[in-house]
Amino acid sequence: MAEKGRDYYLHELMSHTCACGRPKRGNQSFCPACYGILPVDIKRDLYDLIGQGYEEAVDAGIKFLREAGRW
Repeated sequence: MAEKGRDYYLHELMSHTCACGRPKRGNQSFCPACYGILPVDIKRDLYDLIGQGYEEAVDAGIKFLREAGRW
C-alpha cells in the first residue's frame, strides 16, 4: 500500500473536492478536468480496489498532475 493509510484514500474517494480544489463527484478520484489529462494507464489503475493498487494509482495521478503544472 502507498505511504498514506487506507482511511486517507477512502476519504479522498468519497469527498466532493478534487485534490486541485475543484468540485468532483463522490466515488470519483479526480474532477473531470484533472481526470481528463491523466495518462490512460493511470486512469485504468484508478479502477483497482483499495489495497490492490488504487492507492498507487492515486499517488501517480497526483504526481503526474503536479509535474504537468496542473496545481
